[in-house]
Amino acid sequence: MTTSTHTKNPRKILWIIAGLSLLTLIFSSYALAKRINQFHSNRAAPLFSFRDVQEEAFLFQDQPFQIVEATIDEKPHLKINYADEELLIPVTIPPRQPLPTLFDRQREWMSMMILADRAGMTLDELETKIDLGEITPRLILATRTPFGAEPTKDPKFDSIAVERNWAWGEVRRDLWLFDFYEFNPDGSITVHEPLRWPESGKSLLRRQNYAKLKGEPIPERQPGEIVEYTWQYGAAIKLTPRPPAITMENQGLLAAGWTLPTAAGSMLLLIVAIFFAIAPQRVTEENYEAPTNA
Repeated sequence: MTTSTHTKNPRKILWIIAGLSLLTLIFSSYALAKRINQFHSNRAAPLFSFRDVQEEAFLFQDQPFQIVEATIDEKPHLKINYADEELLIPVTIPPRQPLPTLFDRQREWMSMMILADRAGMTLDELETKIDLGEITPRLILATRTPFGAEPTKDPKFDSIAVERNWAWGEVRRDLWLFDFYEFNPDGSITVHEPLRWPESGKSLLRRQNYAKLKGEPIPERQPGEIVEYTWQYGAAIKLTPRPPAITMENQGLLAAGWTLPTAAGSMLLLIVAIFFAIAPQRVTEENYEAPTNA
């Protein structure tokens, strides 16, 4: 009677699984990056370049500009003279330290910048077009007012009692209000619509899921929010003490499709396969070596 012994090699199988997982990870990651790149290439969104302004008096487009601190009716203000126009802006967060410059003292709530759309251009190309007069930069002053916006959430989603102090003012982003002032080349000043900080995608999804559960109308975003990829969004970020939460509606991962779960799954399988492939060999009766006495 003849018997045949088939020797199993589980580690070899694990290394094969790890190799296939690695190939899948590379392929799916490449497809994921390609889809995200295609998403942003097809989305005709501007790409704004910002440059901070730190001078209190200068010429912009041949128009004189000056900004100073002033006290009006015993309240701190910023007084701006631009060409023949005058603008008074109440200070929303008084400075806590006697810093050397106006922009240092007021930077928690105010920022001034020159911006231009550089979509499809490098920074050097943008500078060249500005020098040639092909692109006209814009001078913007943005401000942030804590507790400037009224609550819009249902009380069931906003039950925290809030004191109107500095600490809560820095935390409650949903109550911030941003104002934007544009100084035009003709010497006029445009006061843009005040906007509130956009609700995070998680918060909006939570409210929508609650409405679905209760059979209520699905809530949408509140009017008057800052929209991502606009110049107002970029200007407002300069006044936020922490990075903003994404809104999810305009993210490249929306175009990921099958590539994202495939890449994540293959990465997990690769780690598990390698972990077991390099694990110490289990002691069995066949490979057990009894200790020898010296």
